[in-house]
Amino acid sequence: MAAVVVAILDRDNWDANTDIIVVVDVSRRRLTWIPRDLWSPFISDRINAAFAMGGGRLLLDALAGLGFAAQSAVCLRRGATEAALAGASVRVAIREPLDFWYPLTPTSRLEDGRQQISFRPPSETLTGARLHQWIGARSMVNGQGTDFHRMLRQIVFLRALIVQGFDFRLALKDPELVRITGEDPSPLLARVTASWRMQVQDWVDDAVIDGRMVLVPRKPKPWWRRQLRKLRDGLKGKRN
Repeated sequence: MAAVVVAILDRDNWDANTDIIVVVDVSRRRLTWIPRDLWSPFISDRINAAFAMGGGRLLLDALAGLGFAAQSAVCLRRGATEAALAGASVRVAIREPLDFWYPLTPTSRLEDGRQQISFRPPSETLTGARLHQWIGARSMVNGQGTDFHRMLRQIVFLRALIVQGFDFRLALKDPELVRITGEDPSPLLARVTASWRMQVQDWVDDAVIDGRMVLVPRKPKPWWRRQLRKLRDGLKGKRN
């Protein structure tokens, strides 16, 4: 096993929740985005609360309990990523018009004031505030936005950064804004390329636990149902 957890806090202090959690599985050449609302029985809370409760070690243990084992974690305060992206200019592909409600400032609440932001095909060059809007916008004007849409846009953004040769070491420049648990993850993270598989852990269901809306892992289908589906798809392909 060779895997690293990369987590970014939603505020610039160590008591904040982890807004972005990515498991980098080097052995499988795969990056998996973990929903922040995924329920962790290990900590009896959402997975995004693990770091605030017990640091990188507790985050690793909680993720392992959900089937995402890793030997090290690098957790960044919001200030680390903002400093790294301060002068960045990233071009992303846009397939369809996107309209969101976004807070008046990146760290304020939507309930305290909002603005409409839009992205239009076929592409857009993101700089400054537009970077944070692309990464963080969640509430679509048509009411269909979810955290999964947000994570998919983060994948598009990360691929674009890798392709243009962005220096990710900039995020580690200030040691006061970075905490590493376990082995130094830098050699493993340096192996990631844009061709690696990047996915969202969306095999989940909505649930209410302790009065809170959360996500829980969806139970896998019995093996015979998976085989039956493969057989059915195969026969359909032959007929076509």
